[in-house]
Amino acid sequence: MKELSWEALVQAWSSGGAGPTGRPIAQLSFALNHYFSGFHPWTYKLTNLLVHMLCGALVYAILREFLRKREGENLSVARWLALAGTTLWLLHPLQLLPVLHVVQRMTSLSALFLLLAFWLHMVARRHTGKMAIAWMLLAWGLAWPLSILSKETGLLLPLFVLIWELLLRRDQVGHLDTFGKAYVVAVTSVLVGGLIYLGLGGASWLWAGYDLRPFDATQRMLTEARALWFYVGLALVPRGSALGLYHDDFSISTGWFDPWTTAPAVLAWVGVLWLIWHLRRNSPLVAFGLSWFLVGHLLESTLLPLELVHEHRNYLPLLGLLLALISILVRWVEREVLQPRMLVGIALLAVLVYAVTTALRAYQHGDELRRTLAEVQHHPDSARSRYNLGMVLANLPAAAQPGTMAHEMANEHLQRASALDPNFKMALLEMLGLACRSGQGVDEAALAELTTRLRHSLFAPGDRNVLFHLKETEVTGPYCLRREQVESLFRAALGNPKTGVAVQAMLYSWLADYLWLREKDLAAAKQALSASLALNPREPSNRLKWAQLLWLGNDREEARQLLLELRSTRLSSEERQTLAQLLAAGNIGKP
Repeated sequence: MKELSWEALVQAWSSGGAGPTGRPIAQLSFALNHYFSGFHPWTYKLTNLLVHMLCGALVYAILREFLRKREGENLSVARWLALAGTTLWLLHPLQLLPVLHVVQRMTSLSALFLLLAFWLHMVARRHTGKMAIAWMLLAWGLAWPLSILSKETGLLLPLFVLIWELLLRRDQVGHLDTFGKAYVVAVTSVLVGGLIYLGLGGASWLWAGYDLRPFDATQRMLTEARALWFYVGLALVPRGSALGLYHDDFSISTGWFDPWTTAPAVLAWVGVLWLIWHLRRNSPLVAFGLSWFLVGHLLESTLLPLELVHEHRNYLPLLGLLLALISILVRWVEREVLQPRMLVGIALLAVLVYAVTTALRAYQHGDELRRTLAEVQHHPDSARSRYNLGMVLANLPAAAQPGTMAHEMANEHLQRASALDPNFKMALLEMLGLACRSGQGVDEAALAELTTRLRHSLFAPGDRNVLFHLKETEVTGPYCLRREQVESLFRAALGNPKTGVAVQAMLYSWLADYLWLREKDLAAAKQALSASLALNPREPSNRLKWAQLLWLGNDREEARQLLLELRSTRLSSEERQTLAQLLAAGNIGKP
């Protein structure tokens, strides 16, 4: 965003491609970061840190509410326990990526508004009359939509509130009041309706997503049972060797006993559900904390055809585990199993361990080479970690000289990344680029393998980036592929049966870019772009490209008509500038 105007704000709002909503609140925050500081990463991360701290303030308020003693008892212990829990939550190593991995602001920003809505709901339930209605409107009418529009995990708020009404609110007042009963009936009805919708085959869009994954829905559910225990282990005892940006080395459960830990993991979660039910009366905080963890993973760690493991998914669920742990330790103190001094010592030790581990991870992230070396050391079987390290090494000046250590190590890690995952394609593209930059010409073996994978392997959501980067670098950079080789790669991707219509339209458009900007073949570029428009005729960017090609081909009248139509179409700021230049060049009035 280059100017602070209503049009620019609307454009930023609608610019997202992640999730069904586009996550406009997060996109708007990124646009504002760019307006005030360009692409300097420090300010983006500072913004993430501020969001994290605001989340921490809400976590403290919520924990204090949870741990609040009954009327007439001392509240100072609850305040100290809430402060300890908040400190652990803020400094936990699992919370590093939502701060330093800038795009994960979507996670923390959604959590911020969800926590706000949750707290406002609790406040509203303490009041009656107009005050209660006002707080409820703020919670459900403002904060909740903002959470959903930051990331779809905000949809979980009704379930977080449901377990609070059933476990903690019910324990506080001694019964489930009229509002609570109505709320439980409403949310349960929606859940049952959702299950019926899934069971009757209405969610074909959901199952279609598995066509792009190397696992099916059953395998994902079995794998997630193990992944959740992996998260629990990282939450309680964060180990530097297990933490990482990528966890594509996490094995898929192809059956109940492959690997053998799958069945025990599932049975253990059944045991946890039984434990929650058993503790709901006598230890409602422990039951609530465990329930909070499970609810927090319902979207991203169940049926949705997403990648299997990511640490940032624990941003909110971690709060539940910490609450359950604190509640257990406090109960031990009350039963004189632990001395109060021991509880203080455990809390201080945990804060120290978490803070040091987080600081070490942050130090690793302070330098790309240092970070990628550590990632490969801890995750040697991760294709993405190997690719990241190979890419960093390949971009070192010394890597341009064949025979140097940087060149050989870059090739080794890229080859290893390609071998680890038969569907992975970016490593092969980087091998082609390294060979070109170092004057070795085309790596024929890498080119052949990339062509095969583009045509026959799973075409994952990120695989279109291979063709985008190929096009961009061929237009501006050091690739040495011939035209027929580039076109062969595009044809391979377009011929893949797993390539959807929307992606095909993108690929044809990028091929048109290459054919004109690199090859200056206007006829071929028009043919490729025509194929893109046939698949997606109303795409504004491609219509503007078509007008440009018409103009270059001296089809000025048709170009003028299209340019006039595009004046009322939503375009990016750069596209809007191009449109204005074309309109001015053709003396076609004011845009």
